[in-house]
Amino acid sequence: MTICVDGWSKKNLANSFLGISACFFDAQCKPGKPQHVTLSIAELPYPHTGTAIAECMSRCLSEWEISAEKVLMVVSDNGANIIKAVQILAENAAVASSVVDEYETAVSDTEIEDEVEGDNSEEESEDDTHDSDSETFELETVSYRRMMCMAHTLQLVIKTAYNHYNTLLTKARHLVGKMRKSGKAMQELHIKCGKTVFTDNATRWNSTFNMIKRLLELRSEVSALLVDMRIDSLQVSEWDRLSEFCTLLEPFATQTNILQTDSRSISYAIPALFDLECHLKSFSANKTIAKTMLNDMHTRFSCLLSPDSPSFNPIPAASCLLDPGVAAVMLTTELAPVCEAAKTFILSQVCEN
Repeated sequence: MTICVDGWSKKNLANSFLGISACFFDAQCKPGKPQHVTLSIAELPYPHTGTAIAECMSRCLSEWEISAEKVLMVVSDNGANIIKAVQILAENAAVASSVVDEYETAVSDTEIEDEVEGDNSEEESEDDTHDSDSETFELETVSYRRMMCMAHTLQLVIKTAYNHYNTLLTKARHLVGKMRKSGKAMQELHIKCGKTVFTDNATRWNSTFNMIKRLLELRSEVSALLVDMRIDSLQVSEWDRLSEFCTLLEPFATQTNILQTDSRSISYAIPALFDLECHLKSFSANKTIAKTMLNDMHTRFSCLLSPDSPSFNPIPAASCLLDPGVAAVMLTTELAPVCEAAKTFILSQVCEN
């Protein structure tokens, strides 16, 4: 199963909480289907350190009898404290596994000594040689392998565009705020087109994109309303730049909405990134900002797109290759190294099992 972790806190409130959920395929359902269930919404005492979060997660997993071997991945945002918590869980699991291995080795050595003492036969066992020439695949055992939240990380890439258009976005936000403060203006706008403008929210993904998209939809009505209110509207060049902003970010908003739902599995991660990469490469209105975002995306998602990265996670690529609906993406020239890494991982899993 995949464990999903996220914290919730708010200024001026005494309590903070840590939400822990699990995603898994339920084969007992007829037909089998993926499940996403909440394991715990635990109160998280201050300070919210990695150690405190790790203890909370460990306690929750123990209560549900979920061992490290059952956890395929841990999905979280990119907060330093949550990253540290997952590292602590992995280190603790590694220590526990080492203790078990040492015990099993000691028991095995004792059994061998007993057999040698009880059997002086010089005949060679067939098991000593039959695997000498067979091909083997090494499987890296990683307990509590962490994967960043795809939607959250995409929003970090988008911030590059927000910074580039910041002055224009501030002006648009100011105009929207003035209209929303006037009940008469909002009523007139609703009567004319059946819609209203809305402001963005720093903690709600895609809200700035949605604010600008709605403003562009109601451009003529908004311009007329601002004239009635004796407020200077945006210049033609500014409207054009807002349209450029929306064209740049619309695929990111679409992919974010898809990735944060339960309708897609991990196999869709690579195709989503490939789609966004193609979009940025073909975006001609502002090549500078598109190139900057593309480089940032490659850096942030190197753990999924670069097999040479020390933090490379082969699971999304392997899942994509095994999903008939999206596997064709892995057969492109651009993703050839990722495809080979996925094949190696799949073969190692088959040999292990």
